[in-house]
Amino acid sequence: MTQSNLQDNPKGALEQYLTALQSESKIVRRSGLVKINEEIFENPLNEDCDLTVVFPQIYAYILKSFSDVSEACRDSAILIISNFIERLPLNDYYLTYILPVVVRRIGCPELVEESEEIRLVLIELAHKILKKYKGTHLLSPFINEFTSILTKTSTDPYSKVKLEACDCIILLTKVMQRDFHFQSESYVKPVLSNFNHQHFRVRVAAVRAIGAIVLAGSVKCFELSITPMAEKLFDENTQVRLQVTMEISNWMLTYKDRYSFWHRMIPLLLTSLSDVMADIRETASKHWEAIGLQYMEENEEDLKKKTDFLKDTPTHYPDVKRPNLGCRVLVQSNIGKIVPAIGREMDGWQADARLRCAQLLCWLLLCAEEGSTQHANTIVRTLHRGASDDDSRVVLEIKRASELFGYFITPDTWWPLVEAEVDSWSALLVITHILRGSRAELVKEKVLQELCKELADPDRCQVRKPKYQTNLLHVTESLMDLCGDNCLIVADQLFVINFTVYAMPYDDKMQIMALSNLDKLRCIEKCGRTLTSLYDKHICRILADINSDAITWSLLTPDRCLLECVLLNSGSAMGSQLHLIAPLLKECLAPPKVDPEVKLKVFTALSTVLLKRQTNFRKCEPDKLESFLKIVIDEVIMPNLVWSPGRTSEAIRTAAVACLCSALQDNPGEQVPVEKGGDGDNYDKEVNLFPTRESLEPFLDQMVPLLVSLADDNSTLTRQHTLRAICCLATLARQRDCFTVEILHKLYFVVLKRLDDSSDKVRSFAVHTLVTLFKCRPNAYDTTVFGAHIDALYSAMLVHLDDADEAFRKEMLDALLSLTDVDPRLLIKKVKANIHLYRNKGAYERLSKHIEKIIT
Repeated sequence: MTQSNLQDNPKGALEQYLTALQSESKIVRRSGLVKINEEIFENPLNEDCDLTVVFPQIYAYILKSFSDVSEACRDSAILIISNFIERLPLNDYYLTYILPVVVRRIGCPELVEESEEIRLVLIELAHKILKKYKGTHLLSPFINEFTSILTKTSTDPYSKVKLEACDCIILLTKVMQRDFHFQSESYVKPVLSNFNHQHFRVRVAAVRAIGAIVLAGSVKCFELSITPMAEKLFDENTQVRLQVTMEISNWMLTYKDRYSFWHRMIPLLLTSLSDVMADIRETASKHWEAIGLQYMEENEEDLKKKTDFLKDTPTHYPDVKRPNLGCRVLVQSNIGKIVPAIGREMDGWQADARLRCAQLLCWLLLCAEEGSTQHANTIVRTLHRGASDDDSRVVLEIKRASELFGYFITPDTWWPLVEAEVDSWSALLVITHILRGSRAELVKEKVLQELCKELADPDRCQVRKPKYQTNLLHVTESLMDLCGDNCLIVADQLFVINFTVYAMPYDDKMQIMALSNLDKLRCIEKCGRTLTSLYDKHICRILADINSDAITWSLLTPDRCLLECVLLNSGSAMGSQLHLIAPLLKECLAPPKVDPEVKLKVFTALSTVLLKRQTNFRKCEPDKLESFLKIVIDEVIMPNLVWSPGRTSEAIRTAAVACLCSALQDNPGEQVPVEKGGDGDNYDKEVNLFPTRESLEPFLDQMVPLLVSLADDNSTLTRQHTLRAICCLATLARQRDCFTVEILHKLYFVVLKRLDDSSDKVRSFAVHTLVTLFKCRPNAYDTTVFGAHIDALYSAMLVHLDDADEAFRKEMLDALLSLTDVDPRLLIKKVKANIHLYRNKGAYERLSKHIEKIIT
């Protein structure tokens, strides 16, 4: 076959192949199509053949094969048409026949072309047509065909078809921009349907396509697309988020209606500035800078005054790079439309969305600077809501936003907005971080005093909720860090707040935080090296404010906690406050109706105070200490030693007698080292609660009968403490020369009974007490006159030398050896008279030898 044959008579030259297309055999049809393609496009003899003559003669046969039942035939037919498109000159005549067929195959509402590979080849054919005709206006009549094809293929189940369709749409927006504008809305929904596709490349392609559609399309396209684009900022794939960032940036630089939609686009780009991936943050930052500069150029006249007076970064500014003027003006102009939306989103259920909103708020505040003042109310509400978020990431961003808010908004503006909310822990968190960004000279004018006054209110500082206490401490810490020496005018309130939390903390961590704040306050006040010096100045305020009825107290009552904390921690500072402490002790320990648990707690604290007398009372004047002690013993301890029925009363008697032991101990064994000169003082004198005979003697007539009755109490612990108290009393009375024979005889007899006690510990205490009593006997103790008492003592003790308990027998022997000097002749007489009756011969023989040595 010659060239002239194909060019002169194309149909005749290809007749046998065209006839083969009518065969029932798909192999024959396929062979015919292959031969046609080879003859026209691959035969060297036909290289210069005019295809404009060939195409009109055979196109009908080829295009008919687009619908062939054989996939291979359809593929070959498409290849022939594709080759024609490449080689034919530009002429819309050919498209008139080709595009309608393509539409029928892949552009109809129902799926006609079942093979995904053929659909891909067909969309590639459409893409080839667009590329070839992109520089002409010949495609305008076919906008409807392309719309049908691309809107359908963009939703194709095959991902490669989707990708090709998106590329075609992007090209179409450039090739047929004017015509596309009128059809643009038809493309939005099909392309948006790919935003949730499982393959990230499809999602990226869809984002790119939407970017192009919006730029070339109507306003409605933007409105339909902006929300889905915002959602894609949460995509798990970095490439998708990066593409969204680039498309939004492109809109902000080139979209013709961008000035109407700044408030819709700014949040998206600023959100990308906080992305977890560095390359996205860098891309967003670079574009944001460019957008600001372009805005300055476009509005040069309007911004001329601001540009002329453009100052460098302010002295009080966060440690970040300041956005350019264009960025700042853009945000200042639109923040009023953005912040309310952020507030609504902060109430959403998606934690990631709330996190992005909180991050966005940070960028808005940084860019808007003082321009956010008129929207401060809305911003504060948003901060308040975010601070109470369950997600710690959101709270962290809210802290940053609050600090930025403090940098740019003056206290005169923000304080009235948060003042009414200080009952909420989330408001305290916001205030804490606002203060960290504020200027001290502005805060100290008004806010310092008003805030401390509000927080020192008992209804607030006595709240025992963990989050409230934590943020309460953080607020006071921020105030002290910010204002420093200016806090002196509110030192009293700061002390009350922190000491209250220290007295009634939710946990140990809270107590440590409160202690740290108190130490910080001590440094500000420059009042000494220890906290005792701080307590000296302020503890009176705490005690004076304890005014609730003790009958209503429970273990958790704030006033009880405060009193206990003062007793246990104020050290020598309490010495000057005994006139306030004594009435409180009397009120909560004397009445029988006070909660027993409260009484036990306070008695324990009081015992500690009395044991640590060298520290606690070293600055106290003797007459005030004597008055205090009189109240404590007469009106606090003594009434609680009187017997009354019930286990509760029993426990209180135990605590009271233990407290009495602490008071009577002349030199308590566990003494805390006394700090000398730590606060510029030299109080190193020894403290005695009963320094003279006159100070002790008035109490003896009351104490002795009570101790006698308590020695027979039902409680083992009470009996133990009573015997200890008797020991302490005897020793102290002997030292003060007021231990009389009458007191000795009243006490020893009840102690003798305790040798038969059911408790081994009580029996042991009884032995020790007997020894102490008779070691402390008056110097003028006449054994002849009081022989009957000594006889009773020796008789009882000798009997117990035969006790079943070996340890107790040893204790008794040691006691008898110690007391032989009372009346050795009587004792040896009693031992020898009855030695044959006792089993513990060894003990008696040792005792006899010891007595004989004394006598001789």
